[in-house]
This record gives sequence, structure tokens and C-alpha cells, in this order.
Amino acid sequence: MILSLSVIAFFLAAAATQLIFSGDASAFERKPQKPAIVLAAFGTTDLEGLQSILNVQKRVVAAFPDYDVHLAFTSNIIRDIWHERAKDKKFRNDKANKSVPPEIYDIKNALTVLAGIQEEGARLILVQSLHVTDGEEYTDLERLVKALDGYNTVKPVLKPFPWIGLGAPAFGLGDGQPKYLERAVAALKPLVDQAVAADANLVLMGHGNEHLSQKIYSKLQAALRKAYNPNIYIGTVESPPHAAEIGAAIKKTAGAPANVFLAPMMVVAGDHARNDMAGEEPDSWISVLKAEGFNVTTHLEGLGSLDDFADIFIEHLKAVEPVVKAKEAKDNAGK
Repeated sequence: MILSLSVIAFFLAAAATQLIFSGDASAFERKPQKPAIVLAAFGTTDLEGLQSILNVQKRVVAAFPDYDVHLAFTSNIIRDIWHERAKDKKFRNDKANKSVPPEIYDIKNALTVLAGIQEEGARLILVQSLHVTDGEEYTDLERLVKALDGYNTVKPVLKPFPWIGLGAPAFGLGDGQPKYLERAVAALKPLVDQAVAADANLVLMGHGNEHLSQKIYSKLQAALRKAYNPNIYIGTVESPPHAAEIGAAIKKTAGAPANVFLAPMMVVAGDHARNDMAGEEPDSWISVLKAEGFNVTTHLEGLGSLDDFADIFIEHLKAVEPVVKAKEAKDNAGK
């Protein structure tokens, strides 16, 4: 959902009014505050899939010890499910769920997390997308950050978000940036190694989208084949190529193995991975490929569980940090 500046202004004005009438108007002054990072993911309700997001968070916390690090989920449905689970004592007391951090039960969207951070006073904030490409979810997040960055006040000192920036998705912007595609190729090596060990074609299932360019997937596929071997295929849920097209392409390849190692090319192995990819329905990728005569092994871990892939998001944060810090230094020098 895209928020207008008027809606955002109303939201922030309400928070400001609450602070002013509570006698704490000084909270909006530019006093030194610990900077913050907001990791914005689509989210997941799957407990195993959640570990991929938490692994990224853990590594970001270690890489940025001087920052407060927060999580946000952009999916309304996923947040609602966690909020319902928060009220379910049986679920929370189940041993299998004890590893869920308390903040997940109260998970918020990016705007609410940012408003909560700002309520403590203006500070430097880095928002990092945990998306793979700059599809719909990333685009909405980008528009939110730009709106907040552009929200000015009559008195500049009262600007609620004076220093805020957004880190790019894993593969970079547009059709992918070579630097980050190269990092992704290196980070995906463990999956290639597992496929090779199983004498299998590696088939990666991305999310994709219906309205933005898909060139980034073909570029990554070409880079993976050049680095490792030709038996690597990338398809997506939302747009071609799908499992049937990939199966046909494998059959046309001379000497291709009869086995398939099927893995999600998503940060989280959530609903898409467990149902669209590895589900029992006849239209799932595993069912389609098996019907084509392939022996299929599935890998149900998100890319966020691979430390080298998780660290790509750290690189994006390190790329945007100096830009935002330069703006902060310029503003403070002009006091």
C-alpha cells in the first residue's frame, strides 16, 4: 500500500502532539541519539523460515554494534497471524515455539517501527530491504522512505526524519548490479555443491512479479552457469519460466542429469517454498518435475540462512550509511 504525504503527516503530527502535551517536546530536537537500522522483510509465519530472517538480523547486529536494530514485516496478513499467536497461550508455551523472540509476536510494519524510533527523537536511520529484487514490495518501501525523507517542517530543527536512507535489495537495483550479482553467485555456491554431489540439475525458484523486468533472473542464471556448470536453472512463481518450461529445457540439454535439486531463491523458505515449490498439489514444482520423470530432492532453507548471502545486506547498509552520515554532518555543521 502506498501512503500519501498527507497520511504520513497526520500520523507523525499525532505523535508529535502527544509528546508536546506530555511535556516532552524536546524529544524532537536534534540531540545525539543512537542511530537505528530497520530491517524490512515481507515476513513469514513459518517457524523454520523465520530463522533465515533472524540470521540476517544477528549478522547485522554484529556488523553494526553502535546501532539499534529493529525488524519490520511488510505483509499485513503475516503480522496479523503473529498478533493472534501472541494471544494464544498454547502456541507460545509449546516447546517448539520457545525460540520465537518476543518482538516477533508484536511485529509492526515499517512505518510504525520508524514512527516509534522517531518518537524518541530525531536520529540517523538506515532502512534495509530484505527483498531479493526491487519488485513491488521494495518499490513500496522505497516510496515510504522517500516520503519521510521529504517531509519538511517550518522549523528545520523539527524535521522528524532528517537523516534517513534505504539500502537496496540483495541483487541491487534495476536488472541487477554486477557487484551484487557476483556476491550472490559466490554466496550460492553451497547450493551448487549440493546439487553436484547429488548429480543433479540445480533448479532455483524465485518469487518474480507480473509487471517488472525479469532480466535479473536470466543474468544471474548466466553468471551461475559461467562460474560453475551449465546445469543451473532459475524460474519464478509469478512469471515464466515455470517448472514445466524448466523441465522441457533440461530434457533438451544433452547429457543433463535425470535428477533435480530444487531450492528456493528467496530470503525465507516460507509458504511459496513449502507449497508452490515442495507441496503435494499436482501443480507444485516438485509434482510437475516428477511428472516429467525427474528424481527431485528439495532444499527447504531460505537464502538468509546462508551467512554469505545474509552479508550482502550488510554491504548494502555500508553503501548507504556514508551517504546519510554526510547529510547528518552537513546539517550539524550548519547549526
